[in-house]
Amino acid sequence: MKLPDTPSLSAFKSDATFLFNELRSGCPLALSRAIRAQLLSSTPANRALCLRLIAKEYGLTYKAIVARDRMIARYAAHCFAEGFWQQPYEGVFRRARFLLQFDALIECLRDGVPLAAAAHKRGVDFSGFHFSSLLFKRVNRVVSRKKVPDMSYLQAPGSLIHYDWFQDVKKARHSNFSNAKFYTVTCDPVVQPGAYGWETDFDYADLRGVDLRGAYLRGASFLGAKVDGADLRNANINGCIFTGAKGAFVSGEILYHNWDVGPRGVEEWLPEDIV
Repeated sequence: MKLPDTPSLSAFKSDATFLFNELRSGCPLALSRAIRAQLLSSTPANRALCLRLIAKEYGLTYKAIVARDRMIARYAAHCFAEGFWQQPYEGVFRRARFLLQFDALIECLRDGVPLAAAAHKRGVDFSGFHFSSLLFKRVNRVVSRKKVPDMSYLQAPGSLIHYDWFQDVKKARHSNFSNAKFYTVTCDPVVQPGAYGWETDFDYADLRGVDLRGAYLRGASFLGAKVDGADLRNANINGCIFTGAKGAFVSGEILYHNWDVGPRGVEEWLPEDIV
Protein backbone atom coordinates (compact mmCIF):
# COMPACT_ATOMS: atom_id res chain seq x y z
CA MET A 1 0.00 0.00 0.00
CA LYS A 2 1.39 3.39 -1.00
CA LEU A 3 1.29 5.76 1.95
CA PRO A 4 1.19 9.55 1.63
CA ASP A 5 4.12 11.68 2.74
CA THR A 6 3.76 13.17 6.18
CA PRO A 7 3.45 16.97 6.25
CA SER A 8 7.01 17.02 7.59
CA LEU A 9 8.44 15.26 4.54
CA SER A 10 6.26 17.41 2.27
CA ALA A 11 7.81 20.51 3.88
CA PHE A 12 11.29 19.07 3.33
CA LYS A 13 10.56 18.43 -0.34
CA SER A 14 9.09 21.91 -0.69
CA ASP A 15 12.30 23.39 0.74
CA ALA A 16 14.27 21.42 -1.85
CA THR A 17 12.10 22.76 -4.67
CA PHE A 18 12.58 26.31 -3.39
CA LEU A 19 16.36 25.78 -3.20
CA PHE A 20 16.39 24.34 -6.73
CA ASN A 21 14.67 27.46 -8.07
CA GLU A 22 17.16 29.64 -6.19
CA LEU A 23 20.10 27.72 -7.68
CA ARG A 24 18.69 28.03 -11.20
CA SER A 25 18.34 31.78 -10.74
CA GLY A 26 21.95 32.04 -9.54
CA CYS A 27 21.16 33.12 -5.98
CA PRO A 28 24.54 33.63 -4.22
CA LEU A 29 23.27 32.26 -0.89
CA ALA A 30 21.98 29.07 -2.55
CA LEU A 31 25.25 28.64 -4.44
CA SER A 32 27.28 29.03 -1.25
CA ARG A 33 25.15 26.35 0.42
CA ALA A 34 25.85 23.96 -2.44
CA ILE A 35 29.58 24.73 -2.29
CA ARG A 36 29.71 24.13 1.48
CA ALA A 37 27.91 20.82 1.02
CA GLN A 38 30.40 19.89 -1.74
CA LEU A 39 27.55 18.87 -4.03
CA LEU A 40 28.19 21.12 -7.01
CA SER A 41 29.32 19.41 -10.21
CA SER A 42 29.66 20.13 -13.90
CA THR A 43 26.10 18.90 -14.49
CA PRO A 44 23.20 21.32 -13.92
CA ALA A 45 21.60 21.31 -10.49
CA ASN A 46 18.43 19.29 -10.15
CA ARG A 47 15.86 18.65 -7.46
CA ALA A 48 17.48 15.37 -6.39
CA LEU A 49 20.71 17.24 -5.65
CA CYS A 50 18.77 19.75 -3.54
CA LEU A 51 17.13 16.96 -1.54
CA ARG A 52 20.57 15.49 -0.80
CA LEU A 53 22.00 18.94 -0.03
CA ILE A 54 19.42 19.80 2.63
CA ALA A 55 19.66 16.30 4.10
CA LYS A 56 23.43 16.73 4.40
CA GLU A 57 22.95 20.08 6.13
CA TYR A 58 20.76 18.22 8.64
CA GLY A 59 23.45 15.57 9.19
CA LEU A 60 21.29 12.93 7.51
CA THR A 61 20.86 11.21 4.16
CA TYR A 62 17.75 11.65 2.06
CA LYS A 63 17.32 7.88 1.98
CA ALA A 64 17.25 7.75 5.79
CA ILE A 65 14.76 10.64 5.94
CA VAL A 66 12.37 8.87 3.57
CA ALA A 67 12.73 5.53 5.38
CA ARG A 68 11.80 7.09 8.71
CA ASP A 69 8.92 9.00 7.19
CA ARG A 70 7.53 5.79 5.70
CA MET A 71 7.62 4.18 9.14
CA ILE A 72 5.76 7.11 10.71
CA ALA A 73 3.14 7.07 7.95
CA ARG A 74 2.75 3.30 8.35
CA TYR A 75 2.41 3.72 12.12
CA ALA A 76 -0.32 6.32 11.67
CA ALA A 77 -2.24 4.09 9.25
CA HIS A 78 -1.83 1.10 11.60
CA CYS A 79 -3.07 2.98 14.67
CA PHE A 80 -6.26 4.06 12.94
CA ALA A 81 -6.87 0.69 11.28
CA GLU A 82 -6.54 -1.11 14.63
CA GLY A 83 -8.86 1.33 16.37
CA PHE A 84 -6.19 2.85 18.63
CA TRP A 85 -7.14 6.28 17.29
CA GLN A 86 -10.69 7.53 17.12
CA GLN A 87 -9.80 9.71 14.15
CA PRO A 88 -7.08 9.23 11.51
CA TYR A 89 -4.18 11.63 11.28
CA GLU A 90 -5.19 14.06 8.53
CA GLY A 91 -2.51 16.74 8.63
CA VAL A 92 -1.79 18.43 5.31
CA PHE A 93 1.07 20.65 4.16
CA ARG A 94 0.48 24.14 2.80
CA ARG A 95 3.73 26.05 2.39
CA ALA A 96 2.39 29.54 3.14
CA ARG A 97 0.74 28.34 6.35
CA PHE A 98 3.76 26.23 7.29
CA LEU A 99 6.15 29.18 6.99
CA LEU A 100 3.97 31.23 9.35
CA GLN A 101 3.83 28.31 11.79
CA PHE A 102 7.59 27.90 11.55
CA ASP A 103 8.14 31.59 12.29
CA ALA A 104 5.90 31.21 15.34
CA LEU A 105 7.94 28.22 16.51
CA ILE A 106 11.17 30.18 16.13
CA GLU A 107 9.80 33.10 18.16
CA CYS A 108 8.66 30.67 20.84
CA LEU A 109 11.92 28.70 21.05
CA ARG A 110 14.26 31.67 20.67
CA ASP A 111 12.46 34.38 22.66
CA GLY A 112 10.30 32.37 25.07
CA VAL A 113 7.02 33.74 23.69
CA PRO A 114 4.11 31.34 24.33
CA LEU A 115 3.54 29.41 21.12
CA ALA A 116 -0.19 30.23 21.09
CA ALA A 117 0.59 33.97 21.24
CA ALA A 118 3.20 33.72 18.48
CA ALA A 119 0.75 31.77 16.31
CA HIS A 120 -2.14 34.18 16.98
CA LYS A 121 0.05 37.09 15.90
CA ARG A 122 0.42 35.38 12.52
CA GLY A 123 -3.19 34.27 12.17
CA VAL A 124 -2.48 30.52 12.34
CA ASP A 125 -2.91 27.62 14.74
CA PHE A 126 -1.34 24.16 14.86
CA SER A 127 -4.31 21.93 14.13
CA GLY A 128 -3.13 18.79 12.33
CA PHE A 129 0.49 19.97 12.54
CA HIS A 130 3.32 17.44 12.43
CA PHE A 131 5.79 18.25 15.21
CA SER A 132 8.52 15.95 13.89
CA SER A 133 12.18 15.30 14.66
CA LEU A 134 12.92 16.33 11.04
CA LEU A 135 11.34 19.71 11.77
CA PHE A 136 13.73 20.05 14.72
CA LYS A 137 16.62 19.81 12.23
CA ARG A 138 15.17 22.79 10.36
CA VAL A 139 14.81 24.70 13.63
CA ASN A 140 18.43 23.94 14.55
CA ARG A 141 19.57 25.78 11.43
CA VAL A 142 18.06 28.96 12.89
CA VAL A 143 18.18 28.61 16.68
CA SER A 144 21.06 26.93 18.50
CA ARG A 145 19.97 27.57 22.10
CA LYS A 146 16.29 26.81 22.49
CA LYS A 147 13.97 27.68 25.35
CA VAL A 148 11.42 25.15 26.62
CA PRO A 149 8.20 25.94 24.73
CA ASP A 150 5.18 27.30 26.58
CA MET A 151 2.17 25.48 25.07
CA SER A 152 -0.53 27.08 27.21
CA TYR A 153 -3.68 27.86 25.18
CA LEU A 154 -2.14 26.27 22.09
CA GLN A 155 -4.67 25.06 19.52
CA ALA A 156 -3.26 21.80 18.14
CA PRO A 157 -6.16 19.35 17.76
CA GLY A 158 -5.40 16.32 15.63
CA SER A 159 -1.67 17.04 15.62
CA LEU A 160 1.11 14.43 15.43
CA ILE A 161 3.76 15.11 18.06
CA HIS A 162 7.22 13.57 18.34
CA TYR A 163 8.62 12.99 21.84
CA ASP A 164 11.31 15.68 21.47
CA TRP A 165 8.77 18.47 21.05
CA PHE A 166 7.09 17.92 24.41
CA GLN A 167 10.12 16.96 26.47
CA ASP A 168 10.38 19.16 29.58
CA VAL A 169 7.25 21.16 28.65
CA LYS A 170 5.61 22.27 31.88
CA LYS A 171 2.95 24.71 30.62
CA ALA A 172 0.04 23.33 28.61
CA ARG A 173 -3.01 24.59 30.50
CA HIS A 174 -6.08 25.51 28.46
CA SER A 175 -4.42 23.92 25.42
CA ASN A 176 -6.35 21.91 22.84
CA PHE A 177 -4.70 18.59 22.07
CA SER A 178 -7.94 16.76 21.35
CA ASN A 179 -7.25 13.72 19.15
CA ALA A 180 -3.54 14.59 19.12
CA LYS A 181 -1.20 11.64 18.68
CA PHE A 182 2.03 11.57 20.72
CA TYR A 183 4.76 9.20 19.51
CA THR A 184 8.47 8.46 19.69
CA VAL A 185 11.05 6.71 17.51
CA THR A 186 13.50 4.37 19.24
CA CYS A 187 17.08 3.70 18.14
CA ASP A 188 16.04 0.26 16.78
CA PRO A 189 14.27 2.05 14.95
CA VAL A 190 10.66 1.48 15.99
CA VAL A 191 7.80 4.00 16.01
CA GLN A 192 5.68 3.68 19.14
CA PRO A 193 3.36 5.79 21.27
CA GLY A 194 5.02 7.89 23.96
CA ALA A 195 5.50 11.34 25.47
CA TYR A 196 7.30 12.97 28.40
CA GLY A 197 5.05 15.14 30.52
CA TRP A 198 6.50 14.98 34.03
CA GLU A 199 4.64 17.48 36.23
CA THR A 200 3.16 19.16 33.15
CA ASP A 201 0.24 21.51 33.80
CA PHE A 202 -2.68 20.31 31.64
CA ASP A 203 -5.29 22.14 33.73
CA TYR A 204 -8.48 22.85 31.75
CA ALA A 205 -6.92 21.42 28.58
CA ASP A 206 -9.00 19.68 25.93
CA LEU A 207 -7.54 16.18 25.77
CA ARG A 208 -10.53 14.32 24.40
CA GLY A 209 -9.38 11.36 22.32
CA VAL A 210 -5.69 12.16 22.83
CA ASP A 211 -3.20 9.30 22.45
CA LEU A 212 -0.87 9.32 25.45
CA ARG A 213 -0.18 5.60 25.59
CA GLY A 214 3.12 4.85 27.28
CA ALA A 215 3.64 8.48 28.30
CA TYR A 216 5.57 9.47 31.43
CA LEU A 217 3.10 11.81 33.13
CA ARG A 218 4.09 11.43 36.76
CA GLY A 219 2.88 14.39 38.83
CA ALA A 220 1.04 16.04 35.92
CA SER A 221 -2.09 18.06 36.67
CA PHE A 222 -5.34 17.56 34.75
CA LEU A 223 -7.50 19.81 36.92
CA GLY A 224 -10.77 20.45 35.09
CA ALA A 225 -9.41 18.98 31.85
CA LYS A 226 -11.61 17.29 29.26
CA VAL A 227 -10.32 13.72 29.07
CA ASP A 228 -13.20 11.78 27.54
CA GLY A 229 -11.79 9.03 25.31
CA ALA A 230 -8.16 9.82 26.17
CA ASP A 231 -5.89 6.76 25.95
CA LEU A 232 -3.46 6.57 28.88
CA ARG A 233 -2.75 2.85 28.75
CA ASN A 234 0.78 2.00 29.92
CA ALA A 235 1.23 5.65 30.94
CA ASN A 236 2.83 6.52 34.27
CA ILE A 237 0.13 8.60 35.98
CA ASN A 238 1.40 8.25 39.55
CA GLY A 239 0.78 11.42 41.52
CA CYS A 240 -1.38 12.97 38.80
CA ILE A 241 -4.22 15.31 39.73
CA PHE A 242 -7.55 14.61 38.02
CA THR A 243 -9.76 16.75 40.27
CA GLY A 244 -12.68 18.06 38.25
CA ALA A 245 -11.57 16.30 35.07
CA LYS A 246 -14.49 15.64 32.74
CA GLY A 247 -15.09 12.35 30.92
CA ALA A 248 -13.83 8.78 31.08
CA PHE A 249 -10.34 7.88 29.90
CA VAL A 250 -8.65 4.51 29.38
CA SER A 251 -5.70 3.46 31.54
CA GLY A 252 -4.04 0.30 32.86
CA GLU A 253 -1.06 -1.86 31.95
CA ILE A 254 -1.08 -3.79 28.68
CA LEU A 255 1.77 -6.32 28.57
CA TYR A 256 1.15 -7.80 25.13
CA HIS A 257 0.25 -5.53 22.24
CA ASN A 258 0.81 -4.70 18.59
CA TRP A 259 1.30 -0.96 18.94
CA ASP A 260 4.79 -0.57 17.47
CA VAL A 261 5.84 -0.30 13.83
CA GLY A 262 9.36 -0.94 12.53
CA PRO A 263 11.01 -1.06 9.10
CA ARG A 264 9.41 -4.45 8.36
CA GLY A 265 5.99 -3.56 9.68
CA VAL A 266 4.18 -4.18 12.96
CA GLU A 267 6.41 -5.25 15.87
CA GLU A 268 4.30 -7.25 18.31
CA TRP A 269 4.99 -7.52 22.03
CA LEU A 270 4.30 -11.18 22.78
CA PRO A 271 4.43 -13.12 26.09
CA GLU A 272 7.91 -14.47 25.32
CA ASP A 273 9.20 -10.89 25.03
CA ILE A 274 8.40 -10.19 28.69
CA VAL A 275 11.20 -11.13 31.07
